[in-house]
Amino acid sequence: MKKFICLFLTLALSIVFLAGCGAQKQDLVSKTPFPEFSETDMDGNNITNEIFADYDVTIVNFWNNGCGTCIAEMPELEELYQQFQKQNINLIGVGADSGEDEEQLALARSILQEKGVTYQNISPDPEQAFYKDFVSEITGYPTTYVVGRDGNIIGAPMVGNVKAQMDSLQARIDLALGNTEA
Repeated sequence: MKKFICLFLTLALSIVFLAGCGAQKQDLVSKTPFPEFSETDMDGNNITNEIFADYDVTIVNFWNNGCGTCIAEMPELEELYQQFQKQNINLIGVGADSGEDEEQLALARSILQEKGVTYQNISPDPEQAFYKDFVSEITGYPTTYVVGRDGNIIGAPMVGNVKAQMDSLQARIDLALGNTEA
């Protein structure tokens, strides 16, 4: 029995030692670029991923017409947008299903108007690579990405209400602004 306990303790300590040796500080700032896109917004204006260079940070919020949480958080996002503008932080919405047809686009525009949204909202074309390779892969709404000036995604996507995740959002913003160490 003593041999078993000694063997067990030796094995356990070896695992702890090896795990500690392999542990390294991870860079929380992703080097994954946000996908390139050239789309139109709900007003028909062209918008591309080059917009990221105009701001220190851009928050990209994916929503759809049938998502109650997405629609309910829009006034909160508008409030954040108004606050963040003073800090050179942008907010862009992406109405994931608004580009499917004229009816979906009209519904998306109606929702945005009803909720008092003034931040730019993209209506992705389902025939374009941005939609096919990225938007269509989103499995939960709302999904929010934080993107730095260099076009790289900061951290993992945030799924769910943004205001409920303000600590995570602020941490990503701080990383992008260089206000904290990764």
